[in-house]
Amino acid sequence: MPNECSTVIRLLRQTFPIPVSYQTETALSNDPYLIEGAAGYSFLIPYDDDDTGKSGVLQLGPAPVTEITKDNLIDIGSVAYYMLYQRELDATSMDMPSFEQPLIQAAENRQNILFHHHPFLEEKLFDCIRAGKPDLVKEQLQSFPDELSGTLAKKDALRSRKNLAITAVTLATRAAIDAGLAPELAFTMSDVYIQQIEEKTQTAALVRLQTEALCTFAEKVSDIKAGTYSRKIAHCMHYIYQQLYEDMTLKQLADMLKMNPSYLSTRFKQEVGMPIRTYIQQLRIEEAKLLLRLTDQSLLHIGTLLHFHDQSYFTKVFKKHTGLTPRQFREKT
Repeated sequence: MPNECSTVIRLLRQTFPIPVSYQTETALSNDPYLIEGAAGYSFLIPYDDDDTGKSGVLQLGPAPVTEITKDNLIDIGSVAYYMLYQRELDATSMDMPSFEQPLIQAAENRQNILFHHHPFLEEKLFDCIRAGKPDLVKEQLQSFPDELSGTLAKKDALRSRKNLAITAVTLATRAAIDAGLAPELAFTMSDVYIQQIEEKTQTAALVRLQTEALCTFAEKVSDIKAGTYSRKIAHCMHYIYQQLYEDMTLKQLADMLKMNPSYLSTRFKQEVGMPIRTYIQQLRIEEAKLLLRLTDQSLLHIGTLLHFHDQSYFTKVFKKHTGLTPRQFREKT
């Protein structure tokens, strides 16, 4: 499966309640199309693997009409198409009375999509993320004309704006990974922002969240560019991030890196600017913030998961880093 296609599949599965898969078979058309089977409608997008030269299709569905309407499936397919090709799909020709044969998509009307209409602005925007320039990202977003915001859902303006925001976050994720952001962190950020996008009920709040998301990706890239870490310390930081839910000691980290514990402690503080213990604590507080915002897990359970030995200690450390208690943070967000 092509790498880009696997990324899109992962995001679609986490966002929409339908089966998503990649089939290595010859498409019935060069353009996206609908087919109807016993299990419901499927939306298929031709997408070839450039590395192997093999043909394939991204398949959304089958989805029973009792669960996903035809229009909803087309809307989801339009989002997937934009994620893959960065251009709008003309979904109007999908709305045809007969589905005995695949409905061939011409994709001729690409006038409304903002990123396609302004390819230079799009490239500058994601270049700013790759360069780690959040201020310039904000400037670029403000330079997009509101009247050309486009539509990726035919009948629902808020849904259309959400689809555009999801697409922007997906492209920002790729840009940040290109610039060196750890894929695990980039995908986690993407998951969090996409979930928050789906929860928004007002366009203004949605626009603010999209701006925040893209600027945050740029800030993370900036942090990477500002830190010139040695290979051992970079490996240590990556390992800590992957093992946040495991108990970690300085000796375990030193053994893993085949370093003397005292030397590792000194080098880490010199390069990162804080002791290993403080760095681990900081990452765990960030993880706790994510769990408080996105789950209903109890404060005690979250603290225990992240190896804070009791509730009062968890509260004390959390407030030190955020200025709020865990309960106050959850209520505020």
